[in-house]
Amino acid sequence: MDRVKVEYVNLRQARAGLEQAAARLAERHFSQGRKVLILAADPAQAELLDRALWSYEQNSFLPHARAGAPDQAREPVLIATDLANPNQATVLISAAPLGEMPCADFSHLIQLLPLEEGEGLQACRACYKALNQAGQVELTHTTSI
Repeated sequence: MDRVKVEYVNLRQARAGLEQAAARLAERHFSQGRKVLILAADPAQAELLDRALWSYEQNSFLPHARAGAPDQAREPVLIATDLANPNQATVLISAAPLGEMPCADFSHLIQLLPLEEGEGLQACRACYKALNQAGQVELTHTTSI
């Protein structure tokens, strides 16, 4: 079995906004035939992400829905505020800082690092360090999207 790929994306160095980065990453994985779950920190962020998927690029369309929609299981890109994974996504794009990665549920996890110092960024750093020490995943840190 392939190792789970865990990718940390530094938005500050990539000079990208969170919603724009999430949309571009979701589009990349969708175009490769993968289902995507975008994890929002809260309903307000989920709304911002939903709008971004409609408007991140002129003349673009990325089929998606918010969790709870009647056809959520069939959606190729789903925005949620929990990790239930109703569309059986293989790719998780987390806009919410995670202190622990759900490696058993996805083959590729992408953590968008918060732009500001604080608890969220500290949780991401601690998770990265723990994953690096365990050595059981393919771990990368990137500054581009």
